[in-house]
Amino acid sequence: MIKTGPLISLFFGVWVYSLSGCSSKQSTFNNIDSKKVDSLLRVQKINSRTLLVNFGYDAITAIETDRGIVIVDAGISTELTARYKKLIENVFHNDDFIYVINTHGHHDHIGGNSVFSQAKVIGHDNCSGDVSVRWTDPSKSMISLSNIIEDYEQQLQKSVPNTSEWDDIFTQKIRYMSAYSDVKNRVPARIPGITFSDSMTLELGDTVFEMIDFGKSHSNSDIVIYIPELKLIFTGDLFSKSGRPGFNLSAIDKIRCMQAIAWIQKRINRIEKVIEGHGQILSTDDLKQFNNNILNSRL
Repeated sequence: MIKTGPLISLFFGVWVYSLSGCSSKQSTFNNIDSKKVDSLLRVQKINSRTLLVNFGYDAITAIETDRGIVIVDAGISTELTARYKKLIENVFHNDDFIYVINTHGHHDHIGGNSVFSQAKVIGHDNCSGDVSVRWTDPSKSMISLSNIIEDYEQQLQKSVPNTSEWDDIFTQKIRYMSAYSDVKNRVPARIPGITFSDSMTLELGDTVFEMIDFGKSHSNSDIVIYIPELKLIFTGDLFSKSGRPGFNLSAIDKIRCMQAIAWIQKRINRIEKVIEGHGQILSTDDLKQFNNNILNSRL
């Protein structure tokens, strides 16, 4: 059952951009890089029903419910997310993916949406706008991505192989290589087909997903997701360790932000773990500090 606040928009579809280049998807990595990618994939069991899959700063979370598997965020690219999907299937012995929820519309959170082709995708009304900003000019995006890849390649050349520093740089280079490949090969970028502007509740038998709009902050489409049964909250890229905001406090939507903070405060004593958009497991102290940073900022 889905319950929403004002102005829910229901539309199912895939938004596809086009550009010159190959129409068939080809492997992005050579055999050596592919093996290294597999060696750097990390799977954390948050609880008996929740898995967090990381590849460097790429992260997706899978929650098993008695109605099927729900994914929170989908990573930067289809090729990497296809690997995450296999890991999740192997752990849960289940491939019934029913929903993908995007914490916001930036490309590194929606790039793998289409991997979960049978799932319905949920996000804020403004997700489509955040996505289209990235893909309005695909050729320009390819140039930008190419420059980022080259920068990471130069950093790799100066780093000592197989150190933690080298691994961090390598994962970043691979992330952007795979994103570049999706653009080059005309891979569809799938936007949410179920959207809301204020709040939404998704009831899936033994698990409830409560969602609220945070207002313009890190993006134009930030939402917070709370799962009471699992005592988890997902905050996307709103903040990091010690409650450091991921946006300019002077530029946020004050009314929406304060409503969301009040919503979080009502639930905070029932939250045990905070999962941010790039795979950091944060504490309720981090969340409280973030709230305090907002409340003390004299908005």
